[in-house]
Amino acid sequence: MKKTSKVYLVFLNGKSNAGGAERMVHYLDEYLKSREISTEIIDEDFLKNTFAGKIYWKLFNRRHFEKRRAKYIARFITVFLWLTYRLNKIVISNGEPTAYYPTDYVISHGCYHKMELDYGRKDSRLSRVAKLQMKACKNAKKIVAVESNVKKDLIHYYGISPDKISIVPNCIDQNNFYPIPKQPSNFKTITYIGRLEHGKGITELQELAKLVELQTDWKLLIASNNSSNAELFKHLQNTELLVGLTIGNINKLAYSCADIVFYPSYSESFGMVTIEALACGKPITGNAVGVLPKLVEEKHPGCYLLPKKIDETIFNFFQDCIEDSKQYKPEEIHEKTMKKFGIESYFEQLDQQFFHQNT
Repeated sequence: MKKTSKVYLVFLNGKSNAGGAERMVHYLDEYLKSREISTEIIDEDFLKNTFAGKIYWKLFNRRHFEKRRAKYIARFITVFLWLTYRLNKIVISNGEPTAYYPTDYVISHGCYHKMELDYGRKDSRLSRVAKLQMKACKNAKKIVAVESNVKKDLIHYYGISPDKISIVPNCIDQNNFYPIPKQPSNFKTITYIGRLEHGKGITELQELAKLVELQTDWKLLIASNNSSNAELFKHLQNTELLVGLTIGNINKLAYSCADIVFYPSYSESFGMVTIEALACGKPITGNAVGVLPKLVEEKHPGCYLLPKKIDETIFNFFQDCIEDSKQYKPEEIHEKTMKKFGIESYFEQLDQQFFHQNT
């Protein structure tokens, strides 16, 4: 990283504890401040409340502009950045918002085109957002991908040079994710954490919920940060639904209740739920997406791949996973996970990217 007095972090959703990507902006911001570099978060709320933004955002009341929202926001950001350009300032973004700007670093949380294909897109051509992401990656000076599979996807689908892409995995804060002993009960709990939508595996979750209704010694706990599609599960006797949990209480109210975490997502660039569950000392089983298959291959304790079919035999599979994970104490699973994905390791890897490479 060149000598700088300020870093612009251009992430439209800003930083928060609402979701994995927003949390990573929070950690990136904390990292830069710990290195005595001042930051400014450029999110959508900031942009639309600038003098020009208040006028420009009125365009999105018209269908043509709303349909192409990502592109027009990227154009606005480009003008904003050039007007506020200083030689000693650095710009870091997640890609699409700075598609038309020579961004210093793009932090890539995944290939948008690959995600669309995983979610069932039939058209092999790039969508508008995927085109923006490709342009952003090509214009960026450097790209930091959160996983090796993301790097491969950017090379394969967008033709990005491998030499331009490095890898720094996401991290997790042990102040929020750590083992909490499960309260004794007469049943075992399968916990799902995530949005209730197609790409996250809601069809498989519904199938599992139906099967759990026929069991006497299994329960299903669903934790989601919003109520979309929650009504699909409210009539079930053996399923508990928690909505609106935060990073501050999701461990105590959701992860700590789990005997095993169920993760049927169709596509993940990384998959924060995977390392959150493991940091809480819980076994997790999911599809071969994100970081999970790599951890399974490395024989990281508590990691298992789901069978292709969800049927009545799934409970035997869950039980086998639970028993196998008992080879390690929850604290041991936590320690192994934090060694690999802790904030300290994340900061050290960012040091290598920003300060110990030729620029």
